[in-house]
Amino acid sequence: MRFIVVILICSLIFCAWLFYEQRKNQRIQKMASDEFWAREELANSTRNKDISHLPLIQIGDDDIPFMETEDESILYYIGQLRQIIQKPMIDLSEHSNTDLKLAYGVGNFKTLSEYDENFNTFLVALTNLARSYERSGYHDEAEQTYLAAIRFGSRRVTDYEELAKIYLVTRRPDKVRSLIRDVESGSHPRREKITVLLRQLLDS
Repeated sequence: MRFIVVILICSLIFCAWLFYEQRKNQRIQKMASDEFWAREELANSTRNKDISHLPLIQIGDDDIPFMETEDESILYYIGQLRQIIQKPMIDLSEHSNTDLKLAYGVGNFKTLSEYDENFNTFLVALTNLARSYERSGYHDEAEQTYLAAIRFGSRRVTDYEELAKIYLVTRRPDKVRSLIRDVESGSHPRREKITVLLRQLLDS
């Protein structure tokens, strides 16, 4: 009987604790939601600010290994890149939509979004060009294009993976080790996954 009473009391305590935690989580979620919508309302009423001083990304033909070829896939992405680098680009990946409107005004949001979209299109086209070079056996050009993508801010794990594969195919494992050190000392949000993947490639 005594054992049953203890179990009952423990169950009541657990239920009370569970109810408390649920209510606390609900309060926290409501506070976060209220804060978000308050910031969003403020952002949507923020006046335009000068954006002419923003550091646009400048890219020239010399920054990308363009080559003479009849390969249609390579030519397609070279053409795409030649067009996109003429457009204004900026990397805004670390800023939320609300942050942008608060910082620069709601009227500038569309323009800044286009700049950011141009940059993302550039990175995708750069990676696709590197893939095309790699498939066609142009290892030097593929290597330089992957390096350019990483230098300009690509966060794609596969870019690091494919670059490491080129180093291994061309018998330069030291380059992979150097790449691992660069990733470990950098700020890539997925650096742990990348380093594990690169080490696996080295060991395979």
